[in-house]
Amino acid sequence: MEVTKRVIVSHPVFGEGEVISSRLNGQELFVHFNSGLKLWVLKKRLLFISEVDTFEKKFDKIKAKRICEALRMGIVPRQDCEDFTFGREEEVNILKKIIKKLKEGKGDTCLIEGEYGSGKTHLLEYLYHSALKEGICVSKITLTPDEVSPHRPKRFWKEFVFNLKFLKNDQEYGFRDLLRQATNLNLYDNIFFSKLLPKLKNIDEGSIKSEVLWQWLEGESTKEYAVYLTDKFRIKGGIRIPALYDFSTASDFYCYLISSLSYIAHQLGLYGILLLIDEAETVAHLWRFQDFLKGLNFLYGLVRVCYNDPELKKLDNQMIHNKMKPTPYIYKDAYLSMVMATTPLTYNYEYIRLTTLFKNKITLKNLKIKDLYECFYTLYNIYKTCYPNFQLSEKEQRTILEEGIERSLGIRDFLKFIIEVFDIYRHTSSLVFINK
Repeated sequence: MEVTKRVIVSHPVFGEGEVISSRLNGQELFVHFNSGLKLWVLKKRLLFISEVDTFEKKFDKIKAKRICEALRMGIVPRQDCEDFTFGREEEVNILKKIIKKLKEGKGDTCLIEGEYGSGKTHLLEYLYHSALKEGICVSKITLTPDEVSPHRPKRFWKEFVFNLKFLKNDQEYGFRDLLRQATNLNLYDNIFFSKLLPKLKNIDEGSIKSEVLWQWLEGESTKEYAVYLTDKFRIKGGIRIPALYDFSTASDFYCYLISSLSYIAHQLGLYGILLLIDEAETVAHLWRFQDFLKGLNFLYGLVRVCYNDPELKKLDNQMIHNKMKPTPYIYKDAYLSMVMATTPLTYNYEYIRLTTLFKNKITLKNLKIKDLYECFYTLYNIYKTCYPNFQLSEKEQRTILEEGIERSLGIRDFLKFIIEVFDIYRHTSSLVFINK
């Protein structure tokens, strides 16, 4: 990918334009204004809007098409987040510190707050991609009020292990690979994996029984293997392994499992686990207040696990436990960091109490105009890479950009607006639908 710099400036009389060249040691700049004028102007009379990275024609066409297709849905492909992030330098620095601390063996937490379409998911995807490249084990979960809710810890666990990923030797691995590598570790005092890992070490991967065991461990239903229509009792099972409880009060057990996996990841040279949670506000959308409190309790537990709270390494009757057999929330030392994205819930006191536990907080606001300029011109050049015959005059570019800015859209809607206008213009060669 080849990149050049476009310097965009604004003049109080002539408006915005692009710097073409300079003279007198940079004291005067030759500017091509959007109106068509080309003038030498004193540098001190200009406001520098931004230095815009623009992609030359050597830009990968496949990548450009991937970005355009994703932006039509209002998202950016995970692998392209680093190339398409604007005006979030401070936020990115905070998130990179989370990665740095985890590599030093210290867990941390961060809360990302912002309205819908402000770029919360984009930052999570940015962090996901960055952490993987740093050799960290990552899992990203999107909460829903019904299927994936923290008041049902087993369903949370199912989503957690399904999305668990790490890179090693330029290859992507998942949950099963992590446990296969863990079979050589000595976890004799772990109440779950001490019994499980020896079975995995001796398992016949070619047998259907191995798939039953893996699906059970991943929280999946195994009824297709357990029920036989021709069998009198239609049930088969019982292989002397610990249970995966499906109780809403099993917060202790699943926090214990997640902390155990973070310990395993650290022992295997993966530093630990970075847990990313999106759409966290849905925990407050449950009908039953009791379910809401149980979900919050699980999230409380995860936050305190990140900080290796010594109180969670022992049994405490004051905390919520399942009634089968209570467990500590943390196994040995946890190597877990958590970043949670949510819309503000200023009306919910219990939820606010949870958010105060996060030591780092990012509040997303609308991008500055100079960042929208940079975003627009980058997208314009990507679009031209996709469609080489597409061309807009300086005036048409300015018309589209100003309309997008005047609508005061969030970054998601701004990008969708711009690319939809590009699409319409490509087919009609007209901007009559924009009232200017």
